[in-house]
Amino acid sequence: MPFIRKIKKKSGTYLAEVENKWENGKCRQHVIKYIGKEIEGKPTRRITTQDITATTVKRHLDVEIIDHLTEELGLKQLLTPQTLVLIYSQLLERPSINKMQQWLNQTDILEILKLENITTHQLYDTLEQLQEQDFTEIEKTIANTFAKYETKHSSLIIDVTDTYFEGSDFDEKPRRGKDGKVKKLVQMAIAVSEKWGFPIFHRTFEGNVSGKNIYKEMLATLAPLGYRGIIVDRGMYTAKNVEETLALNQSLICGVVRQESFNEIIRGVDKGRLYCRENRVVLKNTDVFVSCVDYFGGKLLVVYNPLVEVMGRRRVYDEGGGEGDCEFLGFSLIFHNTCLSDFEVVRRYFEKDVVERAFKCLKGVLGLRPVRVWLCSHVEAHMKVCYVAYAVLSLLAFKVSKLGISVVEALDLLRSGYRVELCDRKSGFEWDLVVELKSEQQKIRNLVYKKD
Repeated sequence: MPFIRKIKKKSGTYLAEVENKWENGKCRQHVIKYIGKEIEGKPTRRITTQDITATTVKRHLDVEIIDHLTEELGLKQLLTPQTLVLIYSQLLERPSINKMQQWLNQTDILEILKLENITTHQLYDTLEQLQEQDFTEIEKTIANTFAKYETKHSSLIIDVTDTYFEGSDFDEKPRRGKDGKVKKLVQMAIAVSEKWGFPIFHRTFEGNVSGKNIYKEMLATLAPLGYRGIIVDRGMYTAKNVEETLALNQSLICGVVRQESFNEIIRGVDKGRLYCRENRVVLKNTDVFVSCVDYFGGKLLVVYNPLVEVMGRRRVYDEGGGEGDCEFLGFSLIFHNTCLSDFEVVRRYFEKDVVERAFKCLKGVLGLRPVRVWLCSHVEAHMKVCYVAYAVLSLLAFKVSKLGISVVEALDLLRSGYRVELCDRKSGFEWDLVVELKSEQQKIRNLVYKKD
């Protein structure tokens, strides 16, 4: 039986694979092959540079990082490796399912997830299984992880986006989206934490469900989670929704649709007194002026933006309108029942861009739009894939924020971290190594793996 022999010389200790053979009645050792030199107690193979060839080069660092973040979110115990293939690919490249097998060969996804192979048929089956899986536990696990990084009982921002899809098995009729295109639509409502934009839960709705009705269902889910504040746009406002929110002892900051019943309240505000330094609120891109009246167990803020009035007057005059058409230009309304100052409420309402960044990631980085699957179950499962991918992405964004870079920049930096499989042409010996990390890549990796 072959074994390893140490051969000690002045220049060091060398290793060889040998076997015993009887010759002329004596046991002699025959060298099968020389392995290399022993350095610090470990065998080191000696191979000349000209004999080395690279057999494969695979993306490794970005896969390793998102796999670690998925583990930190507690999702590797809840989702199958096949589902994680869909999530990881959505984060890294967004290939179509029909081209997934070819693309996976360029990455370490299958190796890290301990899968030998995955077929197109299996990927479609995975979408079906994900749609049938109880997603409540997944969302709960994600929310519990993010709770460590958010202020206890912080507010949630709720908003809705729409996305297009195809599919012949839908009864859904084409509808006009927010960008004006008329196609079949499905809506995603998402609740994110106010500070960091962490996703807490989501729901999908048909394209014809109004924001007012969407808010009711989201409110029923939100109430037991322990969050004490909600911030929503005026598309979700109704007096009934406000009443139900207050009945649940929730703090609410909500845009209000300017109906005729509010016209007298706005007329009661002296614009000359309102438009002064004491009422000024400085926002990121503009200044507004605010006044308030008691309303419905809280306060109704009358917000005036002079720049919006100027642009509105220009449009009205160009279209042949008169002064009567300009009476309420520049005015908007916000309801709240918080203990915050009116100025702080205005800032929190108008600067709730964290949810817009979430939708930007979902539609841009993660490719939520358009949905490239046809069956109803596949469409909804795809949106779940995007939701989990956004959870991973938002955790990465939080960790790299200390470097002053965006999550998109971080993914671009990680993209070039490769694992190379090498082969010694002479001996046939094979091994692999990860290409040495650049300083920026090492900083990201250190932050991701840092124990908080």
